[in-house]
Amino acid sequence: MAIVEINKETCTKCNACAIICGANLIIPRENDYPRFFPNGDEFCMRCGHCVGICPTGSLTHKEFPLENCPPIDKTLEPSFKQVAQLIKSRRSIREYQDKPVPREEIEKIIDVARYAPTGHNMQEVQWLVIDDKEKLKEMTAIGVDWFRSMAEGDAPWAVEMKGVVKMHELGINIFLRNAPVVVCTIAEMNSPIAAIDGVIAASYFDLAAKAAGLGCCWNGFFQMAAQSFPAMVKAVALPKGMRIYGAMMVGYPVFKYQRIPPRKEARITYYS
Repeated sequence: MAIVEINKETCTKCNACAIICGANLIIPRENDYPRFFPNGDEFCMRCGHCVGICPTGSLTHKEFPLENCPPIDKTLEPSFKQVAQLIKSRRSIREYQDKPVPREEIEKIIDVARYAPTGHNMQEVQWLVIDDKEKLKEMTAIGVDWFRSMAEGDAPWAVEMKGVVKMHELGINIFLRNAPVVVCTIAEMNSPIAAIDGVIAASYFDLAAKAAGLGCCWNGFFQMAAQSFPAMVKAVALPKGMRIYGAMMVGYPVFKYQRIPPRKEARITYYS
């Protein structure tokens, strides 16, 4: 079987599959059935656009059987106002309930976030989930050591780091905020698109987590320490050649926000 086949008994010759093919492997033909480019299998991005767009389910992709491609439930389509409120009301959550997050809940959210777009549909983003209390406590202690090392240098933020260390000495956990879970997107460090793809996937996770009743806060401190501080590199123990591209603390929020504070007006440039 060719990687793409068209059922000529049901195909309406609309050529939508050919028009949206990102690799231009499906050839549109006026008043005729579209045709897959000869020997084009190796160039197919496996994005599934062709299967997803066909209005009659006439196109079959060898790697995407129709039974694995559920139809879009139009009754679940959110309105623009609903999506706008989800995005605008999302806040960075730094106070978490002393309550574990079931792994099934994290996996449910990742199952949604994995649909985030990736360059050339590489889907190279993987996930690291840290939810062991003792491991998080160990990483917090290492994080404080990292703060101290930064405070001793001559970097512009050394003064800020001294303040952060002082807060930890007073019992205020700045590094991981006592979050019950840390979720990271990881990918191979030699991938030219991993940095962008990892951030996009983490952003999808962030919004999906809010819809699931959880709160997230991006943690640049953890990400930086995991990339450069030897003790943290050892504690995180990523597979060789992998790197963190997005790190978030996750948990059930202590408080619920009631209003949407304003943001700066969008700065837009049009070229005409």
